Amino acid sequence: MKFLEREELANYNFQNEFLRPFVVVMQKSVSSEIRELIVRCVSQMVLGRVNHVKSGWKSVFTVFTIAAADERKSIVLLAFGTMEKIVRDYFPYITETETTTFTDCVKCLIAFTNSRFNSDASLNAIAFLRFCAVKLAEGGLVCYDKNSDGHLGNGDASDGNNLTEKDDHAFFWLPLLDGLSKLTSDPRPTIRKGALEVFFDILKDHGHLFSSALWIIIFKSAISPIFNNPQHMLVGQVSPMHNSQYLDDDSWKSETDTLAAKCLVDLFVRFFDVMRSQLANVVAIITSFLSSPYKQYANTGMAALLHLAASLGSKLSEAEWKDILVPLKESAASMLPVFSNIIKIMQNVEVPDRNQPYSEGEQYSDHEFINDDEEEANMETASYAIVRMKNHISVQLQIVQVTFLS
Repeated sequence: MKFLEREELANYNFQNEFLRPFVVVMQKSVSSEIRELIVRCVSQMVLGRVNHVKSGWKSVFTVFTIAAADERKSIVLLAFGTMEKIVRDYFPYITETETTTFTDCVKCLIAFTNSRFNSDASLNAIAFLRFCAVKLAEGGLVCYDKNSDGHLGNGDASDGNNLTEKDDHAFFWLPLLDGLSKLTSDPRPTIRKGALEVFFDILKDHGHLFSSALWIIIFKSAISPIFNNPQHMLVGQVSPMHNSQYLDDDSWKSETDTLAAKCLVDLFVRFFDVMRSQLANVVAIITSFLSSPYKQYANTGMAALLHLAASLGSKLSEAEWKDILVPLKESAASMLPVFSNIIKIMQNVEVPDRNQPYSEGEQYSDHEFINDDEEEANMETASYAIVRMKNHISVQLQIVQVTFLS
């Protein structure tokens, strides 16, 4: 620890070079005892001389990031315990060194959110990501030039490529938001819900710092992937087997997507002036819910669309209303082939007449059990088709209702 007692000069990486062997050993060692020893040594060094750590932060966070994925629970919890203390008590020391140190810290916390040993550690890591966002905002890292009325450069901000040198701090937000975005598909219910709530809370609380150009990047890299769920995007499945499997395996996505859709519309309404260019993308997400063959998704899309129209109706231009109504029309039209397929299913189902008496020979036929199985399958298919038909009619009526209200 003697080397940390000396003040490191600016633009020098002596500390990082000195600590790099710890990273290499951590990556390659097959001995859990050695890996635990590395974590203990690095923890003691950084906590004992935290005010002297400069370039060494990179190696410190790399060691802890590797430890986050370790197969030994004791190593994971030991490393996270140190990370908790660093972020909670010594956060200013992180941000006063290299600009990339903050990003390394965020990536390390994201690694701990994936811990399979302790959900409390994952939830605490998510909470610390919120803390990092607060500190990032408090540091005055406003992501646009205040003298330019929120616009970046002289070009069209619609391509998201007009971030200037004054927007360097914008890229601190992206790893943080991208990490939380990926967590919204975590199989653990508490983790995905916590990540989703923190993700949209960060955008709601600090979105006023973002320019139109940065919002475009955030929408593309972090917001859109949350809704890239094949189950609610596909329209054409009409198989009873697929429907049953969906309900059994992926029903948790419905709850997450419903909350995400509500949060998205709330966010868009809140920052409409600066997010206006994303109207078409928001509508595309909402109409993807409407086109879903599952009623819970269609209801979610309908509620989101009504909220959007009610909140922004007076602010929308004629062209923007067209951006809403045309996809709505296309969504309704896309459901017609599915409705036709359901009708065909019904036509092919042979429902037995239970009032017709069986002959003695039929009652004692060798194929009695086979016929019973076929009848049961036909009745199941007919029941499924009727439910699907009712759902589609319900959604079509709601679409007509929204069109008239608009």
